Amino acid sequence: MSLQTRRRSRGTLYLALGGLAVACLGFGGALWAKDHTVWFKRLRGGNAWYLTYQGGAVGGRGHATAVRYRFNPDSFQPVHRIARLGRTQLPWSAHALVNIGELARVEVEPAEHTVATCRILLDDVRVVAEGRSPAPGRPAVCQVTTSSTPEKWPR
Repeated sequence: MSLQTRRRSRGTLYLALGGLAVACLGFGGALWAKDHTVWFKRLRGGNAWYLTYQGGAVGGRGHATAVRYRFNPDSFQPVHRIARLGRTQLPWSAHALVNIGELARVEVEPAEHTVATCRILLDDVRVVAEGRSPAPGRPAVCQVTTSSTPEKWPR
């Protein structure tokens, strides 16, 4: 075998070994990331669910005399707050963070002759709670305890 042929064979071997090493690093990195994603999210953004609170009026537009909803201002702290709005045009919506394992709640108090509705949506898509006033002028209340497992909401 000539010297040039041996050099080509070695070059091909080194190229193959290099490709194998890159593939192994990529695969190992993917496995590591899969197991450490929750840790990274805790470090980066705490443990909270992104929810959308909605209020509406049966039959179209109307107004609420009050809207109250619960949220966590800091996803690293267990302290919650309750936002209180006065007269509010319906339909209405707001985005909020609610920590894992905490109560998400919205209450829509309609005007005297109005029936109100409410919903809580996960990631602006999935309805996780909904409700309706039991009678005109009575509040619509929606609440749900958020999942205690990050990234896994029960079906």
